[in-house]
Amino acid sequence: MVWGTTYVVTTELLPQGHPLFAGLLRALPAGVIALALTRTLPRGAWWWKAAVLGVLSIGLFLPLLFVAAERLPGGVAATSTAAQPLVVALLAVPVLRVRLTAWRLLWGVAGVVGIGLVVIGPNAALDAVGIAAGLGGAATMALGMTLTKRWGRPAGVGPTAFAGWQLTAGGLFLVPVTFLVEGSPPAIDAPAALGYLWLGLVGGLITYALWFQGITTLPVTSVAVLGLLSPLVAAVLGALLLGQTLGPVQLLGFGLALAAILAGQLPPPARSHAPSGRTSPMRIAVVGAAGMVGSRVIDEAARRGHDLVAIYRTGRPAALPPGVTAVAGDANAPGRMSGLFAGTDAVVAATRPAPGREHTVAATTKALLDAAATARTRVLVVGGAAPLRLPGDPGRRVLDSPEYVPEAFRAIAAASAAQLDTCRAHPADWIYLSPPAVLEPGPRTARYRRGTTTLVTGTDGTSRISAEDLAVAILDELETPHRDTHFTVGY
Repeated sequence: MVWGTTYVVTTELLPQGHPLFAGLLRALPAGVIALALTRTLPRGAWWWKAAVLGVLSIGLFLPLLFVAAERLPGGVAATSTAAQPLVVALLAVPVLRVRLTAWRLLWGVAGVVGIGLVVIGPNAALDAVGIAAGLGGAATMALGMTLTKRWGRPAGVGPTAFAGWQLTAGGLFLVPVTFLVEGSPPAIDAPAALGYLWLGLVGGLITYALWFQGITTLPVTSVAVLGLLSPLVAAVLGALLLGQTLGPVQLLGFGLALAAILAGQLPPPARSHAPSGRTSPMRIAVVGAAGMVGSRVIDEAARRGHDLVAIYRTGRPAALPPGVTAVAGDANAPGRMSGLFAGTDAVVAATRPAPGREHTVAATTKALLDAAATARTRVLVVGGAAPLRLPGDPGRRVLDSPEYVPEAFRAIAAASAAQLDTCRAHPADWIYLSPPAVLEPGPRTARYRRGTTTLVTGTDGTSRISAEDLAVAILDELETPHRDTHFTVGY
C-alpha cells in the first residue's frame, strides 16, 4: 500500500526527467542506514546473492518503476504490477519447482483484469515506453522475489539487515548508471526533499524490511498477489488528489482485484486424502534426513522417482541418491523452514531430540507445523508408540505399560505423547505416524500391517518393524493418503 503512493509523489513532488536519481535516493541512503543500524554484513556466497537480489528487486526495478510513473497516469503506471503474480507463478515452476495450478492462474488473470478495469476511463492515456517500463519492472521484481524465496534468508540475519544488503547493492548499481544517463542531479526544493524523504525512509527502509520478511515467511505466490494493493492505492489517490475518475467499471475492477488478493492468501481447494493410487512424482521435503528414519525415507522416495529435498541440522548425509537436494536447516526456525517447504507436496518430519532434550519435542513439532501451514503443505510427523492403545486393553496407553516402555525410555515416550497433543491442537494439515514399540534397521520386505490407534503386535506379542519398512509405509501413505490422522504399522 505504501508503494502505491510512489506515483502521486513522483508526479506531484519530484523534479521531472530524473527517474534514475529518484530510484537512487530511494535505495542507497536507506540501505546505508540499515547497515549502520544492524552492523551486519553478508558472508560467503551471500555477497553475490545479495548483489543479484539487490540489482533485480531494486537496481533495475526502481528506475523502471519511476519511468512508468513519469510517463503514465498513476493508475495505469501501477497496473504494471498487476502482471507480477502471473510472472511469479510462471517463474516458480523452474526456480522453486512448484506446479502451475489452475487456481494460481485463474486468480492471477482475475487480478490483471480487475486492475485493468480500474484504469479504464478518460484519464487512462497509454504510452508505449511507459507500459514497457512498467512490465519490465514487474518482471525483474518477480524474479527477485522468486530467487529470494529459493535462497531464503541467512540464519541469524533479521529483515532490516537483509533489506539493507539489497538496498545498498541496488543503490550502488544505480550510482554510475544514474550519472551516465541523467548527468548532474536536479535541483531539490522543499516539496522534492519531502518526497525523497518519504520514498527513502518509509517506501524504502521500512517497507522493504517488511517486504523481505513477508517473502521469507509466506508462500511467494501469496506475496506476489499482495502487490495488487499498490495500483489500487494509486488509483484511489489519483481520484482523491488528482481528479482522476472512478466510475462503476472502476469499482467493479476494485472488487475483482480485492477478490484476487483475498484468494491469493487462501489455500487452493483441498485435495482429497482418500486413496488415490498416485503414481506421478511428488516433491517431498524430509526433515531429519541424516537420521535413521529420514535417511530410509530418502532412499525409498528416490527409489520411487520422487523429487526430494533432504534437510539436516548437523552432519550432512554422507551418501544421497542422485538428484536429491541437500540443505541445512533448523527445525525450530519456521521462517526458514517454510521457505524450504514452499512448493512441496508433502513434508516428512523425522526429527529426534538428543538425550536430555526430550522436553523440546513439542516446541520443535509446533515450529514445523507452523512452517508447513505457512507453506500450505501436508506434513507427516514420525512420532512415537507411546500414544497408542494397548491391544486388548483400550483404556491404557503404551506409555502406561512398563512392558513396552522401560524406565530408561519414559522421557522420550512422554514427549511423543505431548507431541501428538501438539498436532491435535494445530490447524495444519498433518498426519501422525506411531511406529511400533521396536524400530531398528533391518531388511526391506515391503510387507507390513497398518493399524490406527492401537499398537500392532505379532502372534508372539512383539511389536516391531524395520526402519526400511517404516519408510515403505510412509511413502505408501504419501502416495495414497487415508482419512486417518493417526495411524501405526508393524509386522
